[in-house]
Amino acid sequence: MAEWIECKISDIGTVVGGATPSTKKPENYENGTIAWITPKDLSTFSRRYIQHGERKITEAGLRSCSTQLLPKNTVLFSSRAPIGYVAIAANDVCTNQGFKSVIPNENTNPLFLYYLLKYNKDKIEGMGSGTTFKEVSGNTMKNIVVSVPKDMETQKQIIAVLGSIDDKIELNNEINNNLEQQAKTLFKSWFVDCEPFNSKQPDDWILGTIDDLAKDIVCGKTPSTKKEEYYGGYIPFITIPDMHNCVYSLNTARSLSTLGAESQSKKTLPVNSVCVSCIGTAGLVTLVPVPSQTNQQINSIIPKNTVSPYYVYLLMKTLSEIINKLGQSGSTIVNLNKAQFGKIEVVIPSTKVMLEFTELVKPIFELILLNQKENNRLSNLRDTLLPKLMSGELDVSNIDL
Repeated sequence: MAEWIECKISDIGTVVGGATPSTKKPENYENGTIAWITPKDLSTFSRRYIQHGERKITEAGLRSCSTQLLPKNTVLFSSRAPIGYVAIAANDVCTNQGFKSVIPNENTNPLFLYYLLKYNKDKIEGMGSGTTFKEVSGNTMKNIVVSVPKDMETQKQIIAVLGSIDDKIELNNEINNNLEQQAKTLFKSWFVDCEPFNSKQPDDWILGTIDDLAKDIVCGKTPSTKKEEYYGGYIPFITIPDMHNCVYSLNTARSLSTLGAESQSKKTLPVNSVCVSCIGTAGLVTLVPVPSQTNQQINSIIPKNTVSPYYVYLLMKTLSEIINKLGQSGSTIVNLNKAQFGKIEVVIPSTKVMLEFTELVKPIFELILLNQKENNRLSNLRDTLLPKLMSGELDVSNIDL
């Protein structure tokens, strides 16, 4: 069995902070080529390696503040708002002040360090301080004690186990991105370019509204959080964070008990309802894989029996920017209510065309759902193995790959 030793994070890497160039100076950002990453960039990031964030900075921006250019394979760790996002730099990057990143030394594998920080997230977060929000200082980060295997070979073996699981998860996500793109291409061919109809919209298609597509539009609601018995069951409770980077809202941070769902039974959505976020981050779209409920930030379309749920899903994806703009109304907070949402104009094809399109794309969506379900199982396996492997409780040499 491998020998493990205790050490400080500063013993296995160099802890580096970040900074923000003045946003009042355009020369710090315009035509920038240097990747600059903030915790927000990691909030919906689902891979291990990150190349860039939403914004880039210039050489002038880099020189103007205390942010540093971090080399490839630096492990980024968000140290505030919130604490605990982790990613590996796929290339040279710099960050804002929301990170205490670790440049691994020559005896520390970057991927092992990535899993080590994920494993110690709660411990690190518990050492944060602050009144407005908790933050981990550079000095605190350097002095956090962790356990590591004494030899590099054990690091590599642990990486081989956890990395192979994450490799498969990321591959499934790539496959699903490609499958969804195929479905979007078919949607555009049929309903934008009208290619199967001699590039002309058929006469029996009509201009209607989202209301006309729906058996019902359901604005979600949050059951009383004061009643613990309403939560922790098997009924998914979908919120906006559950709608990022997926076609089906299969994974939800919270779930409802039967009692919680029955307390607002009219809010239960059947399979293949289409959820659309309409408050805050408006325009996210997902399908419902099992009977579920949502919070009040989401309007959900229960399609009529003659309407293809896949048509509605892909249609809503094309309308996401419009939905976002309609909800702004001069405010910084996007808020598109149910009545406004239902009145958005859309093209409604004939029932015959809807059925034909469903038959064409249904296998694509079924495969996407299968891949998401496999990723759920793989994520659960990885999350079970992570603490056992990173604590030395499970001897990695006993695992057959």
